[in-house]
Amino acid sequence: MDLTTPRLRLRPLAPAEMRELLEGRPLRGQTWAEGYPLDGTLVAVAMQAELVDRAVDRGGFCHYQVLLREDGVDVVVGDIGFHAPPDELGEVSVGFGIVPAARRRGYAVEALRAVLAWALAQPEVRSVHADTDLVNLASQRVLLGAGMLVVADEGDRKVYEIHAT
Repeated sequence: MDLTTPRLRLRPLAPAEMRELLEGRPLRGQTWAEGYPLDGTLVAVAMQAELVDRAVDRGGFCHYQVLLREDGVDVVVGDIGFHAPPDELGEVSVGFGIVPAARRRGYAVEALRAVLAWALAQPEVRSVHADTDLVNLASQRVLLGAGMLVVADEGDRKVYEIHAT
């Protein structure tokens, strides 16, 4: 199930597609923006592949590529996704990354808002969490811009969350 915003399409990766990405191959009909996949992409996709290998039902709590349509071609400019399905308390964690050439255009905030809206509409979700390095001011701006609030300062990391209403 794709999530869409005015400028972006968030496309979930199927298990076979995750393996293609981890092996460095774009999907048919896609172009990767310079710098994709990010190091964080590879870590997140490997985590999702491990969930698939353990037969965890991820539902929509998966890894999404952030696609921008340019000249009739889908260009992958980053990704966003969940670390795992919600836990027994209804909490789920999210992470994101946009390639350097596509930053400072609001894509990360737009993608995060879409993912948060979807997650918070799921009956099993009570809250969504994210964390970032204390020095990563850009990610902090994205999290705040998407409506998340700082709930903890853990030395070198800040923790953000948003609750279902």
